[in-house]
Amino acid sequence: MSEIQDVTGEAIESAVLSRVVTALGGMVLEVTEQNPRRGWVRVDPARIREASRIMFAEQKARLATVSGLEVRDGIDMLYHWCLDSEHYIVTLKALAARPAMEIDSVGQDLPAANWIEREMHDLLGAEFRGHPDMRRLILADDWPEGAYPLRRDFHVPRVDPTGKRETNEWAGARDEKKLQQPPASQPKTPKPGRTLINIGPFHPLQEEMEFFQLYCEGETVVDMDVRISYNHRGIEEFSSRLTWDQVPFLVERVCGICSASHPWAYIRAVEEICGIQAPPRAEYLRTIVAELERLHSHMLWIGLAGHFLGYNTVWMWAWKYREPVMDILELTTGSRIHYANNRIGGVRRDIPPDLYPEIRKAVDSLKAPLELITNAFLDDPVLHARLKGVGVLSKEDALRWGATGPTARASGVPIDARRDYPHGAYEEVDWEVITQPEGDVFAKAVVRCLECFESVKIIEQCVDRIPDGPIAVEVNHVPPGEAVGNYEAPRGETFHYVRSDGGAGPVRHKIRAPTYMNLPSFKSSCIGEHISDVTITLASIDPCYSCTERMARLVDAETGKPLGTFDDMVRISQERTRRLRKEV
Repeated sequence: MSEIQDVTGEAIESAVLSRVVTALGGMVLEVTEQNPRRGWVRVDPARIREASRIMFAEQKARLATVSGLEVRDGIDMLYHWCLDSEHYIVTLKALAARPAMEIDSVGQDLPAANWIEREMHDLLGAEFRGHPDMRRLILADDWPEGAYPLRRDFHVPRVDPTGKRETNEWAGARDEKKLQQPPASQPKTPKPGRTLINIGPFHPLQEEMEFFQLYCEGETVVDMDVRISYNHRGIEEFSSRLTWDQVPFLVERVCGICSASHPWAYIRAVEEICGIQAPPRAEYLRTIVAELERLHSHMLWIGLAGHFLGYNTVWMWAWKYREPVMDILELTTGSRIHYANNRIGGVRRDIPPDLYPEIRKAVDSLKAPLELITNAFLDDPVLHARLKGVGVLSKEDALRWGATGPTARASGVPIDARRDYPHGAYEEVDWEVITQPEGDVFAKAVVRCLECFESVKIIEQCVDRIPDGPIAVEVNHVPPGEAVGNYEAPRGETFHYVRSDGGAGPVRHKIRAPTYMNLPSFKSSCIGEHISDVTITLASIDPCYSCTERMARLVDAETGKPLGTFDDMVRISQERTRRLRKEV
């Protein structure tokens, strides 16, 4: 037992937390040991950059994300560090105090913090000293400075029935100096001898909106830029207006292919605040549905990858053999996506034993097709020539950018939240974490193909070993507290931070999807590549832009004026439907 004490005066029991606190030394102000796998350390805000260097370089921790939280004295910045091999998460807290609410940027040393600090500036107004690129990331270019959507006093001016704002007064103090500057998110001007090539916001290889800009010398990409936030649903803000039991229905709609992953990460955080554990049978049921979802996600990506490469046979195979998985999801949960099955304390509905043979039959039927598809990928010389050595993300850069999931594992980083932070039935069954060392597009395809076989193994074992018993424990009250929850979604780790004040729902809910960490790694994997290789390199991370987006406005490119309201879009859609009906 350590001699170091937490805020309660009790000695810290975790050797990991004791080591971290010792390494941070005099910069530590307060320590809280939540449980054997979670710790919270408040540090001197003036030394947060130094503390982060120690966490990354000396403690070999991975920065999962940063949560910003408005408090009485300013904005609390929570840096969530994962020590994956030791199954421990440490959160460093540093206050950006009023009135300036400034704090040193961690992003100037660690690229993994770059985007999230920009987001915390946009949404909360925190200022990050020394940040290398503090352009807008989330908000529209014409969003007024001094109006921060996640501040408690924020409000949007009311609009009349036509969509016109009744007043131009927004909450917050507008910064007139910043208003006189050019829009902060404008693309960089190409240097002499370089060509700017735009990809998006709409592109055949992108199923959702995203804007990539390639700066090229001849056919070689020498720099890249990206603009996200073309799709806003306000889920983090909406979550704070719902009850604890309503939130799972909301967060499963963050992404259709992560309908089990986001609710499970959220529920793990809330269960940690409550200090409860779901019954064993519920953990097995969660695992079965989550692995069926992983199969359907990976097979969807394999099919799309074949299509993008002109290998339409693989596309047809993968999507044909994916259908039995979707049928089983519908049979066991009632829906092909948005399963509405996870709840705090367990699951909402059971899988009766008479469906076990149907599940086994479906996954058994996948084994031969998966062998066929995998061999088609692994043995095809054309795919070897097209994908090997393309879009390489080195192990070092994967760590610096905080990459997760197959993107990280294909670069030799052996991380997987299912193993590193045990939950569900993953400790009870036999399976392996698949890694590849090369870091190229081919390696990412190999990882996903081989992970399908591991999912089949997990599902079969869960069906064979599922215990009897209740499927949930009753939760009548969520006490005050805060916690984090994570789950290994098909694309990588999904990470949720939840804070409770003892009320009917969360007062802060931060969601970090895997694409948010994987997408910025293009700075490492695409620069130096040919233009023709960029789109397949971006597609290789299996991007989900709807998971990543926050805010959007449709404006005229010349005048900057809005082109239409939501009602306008509904009216146009209805008019088109009426026209098509007449034509048919």
